[in-house]
Amino acid sequence: MLREFFDCERAGTRLSSFAFFGLFVFLGHQGYRAFLKFQINRWFGTFYDLLGDDFDRSSGELSSGERDELADRREEVWKELWNFCLIVAPAVAIHPLAHWFRNVWVFTWRKKLMESYIKRWPTSKQPIEGASQRIHEDTQRFASGIHSCVSALLDAVFTLAIFAPVLYGLDPLLMWVAFAAAFGGVGISAIVGQHLVGLEVKNQAAEAAFRRELVLLEADSAERSKTPKATFSVLIYKLHQNYMALYRNFAALSSWLGVFDQSATILPYLLVAPRLFAEDPDRVMTLGVLTQTANAFGKVFDSLNIISDNWLAINEFRSVIRRLREYEATLDALVESSLELTPANSGSISRDEWQSI
Repeated sequence: MLREFFDCERAGTRLSSFAFFGLFVFLGHQGYRAFLKFQINRWFGTFYDLLGDDFDRSSGELSSGERDELADRREEVWKELWNFCLIVAPAVAIHPLAHWFRNVWVFTWRKKLMESYIKRWPTSKQPIEGASQRIHEDTQRFASGIHSCVSALLDAVFTLAIFAPVLYGLDPLLMWVAFAAAFGGVGISAIVGQHLVGLEVKNQAAEAAFRRELVLLEADSAERSKTPKATFSVLIYKLHQNYMALYRNFAALSSWLGVFDQSATILPYLLVAPRLFAEDPDRVMTLGVLTQTANAFGKVFDSLNIISDNWLAINEFRSVIRRLREYEATLDALVESSLELTPANSGSISRDEWQSI
């Protein structure tokens, strides 16, 4: 999956250079997204402090000094809104271009995989179970996994690298609470969803077997019209059993993730909000700092909790990788067997020559 796109000998120098350049753009865009979150979080702290810092207007009529102060406050608010526009303006152009390039890059990767698998597929030899599904559907799911799982993981890593020091500077206790809660959530999620990868692989095998029988029936319906339909009843029953097991595991994992996510939303406010009314002046926290702290906590927690939040998608991506690896291993085994069965005096060819046919 990697060597066919990044290896110069297999992919060619031009395509390999494009692969590494696309990887650089991919990583750079994820880093920019994390930096943008950092800038917006810092802006929130300043802006909410500005809105929360009110002055006394209980006297009714504003004095000349109070009117000047109100005008200055209004000007500062507009200035901060303008600063927000300057922060997000580059993203308006960068995000669409980066997403377009990423789509082209990932599809080129998938196209190279499909071309490689088709070239290496010895259709005149022993048939490979589910080969068409591996080449078409699983390469498509592999590309989707790059878009979703890999990009989410990179975003989490960059966000964590930026926001962990910020949260530690605001409240060290919250940073350690975020780490403990997130790692605990990942551990429980792994236990609850431990069977999903195996179930997904079994389900894909059952789907492939059912689809194969349907294609054969459609292509050769005249000869198979008298064939008992018991085969389809067995296949449908297997599908039913697999999906019921998947749905039970999905329901258990979704229930846990729902409780976990809602608890994480309220947790920073439970820990920090009392400091808004602390008796000790040194411990009093402003509204802006509270918002900034809660936001930083959410970013750190979400980054650490990325596996739990995307456990279903990650399981599907892992099952796709497992199936593609098994398919590649089968192709390599067929190459080895073909080479071993070729007589030495019959003008045998090397493995690279065989794969180039």
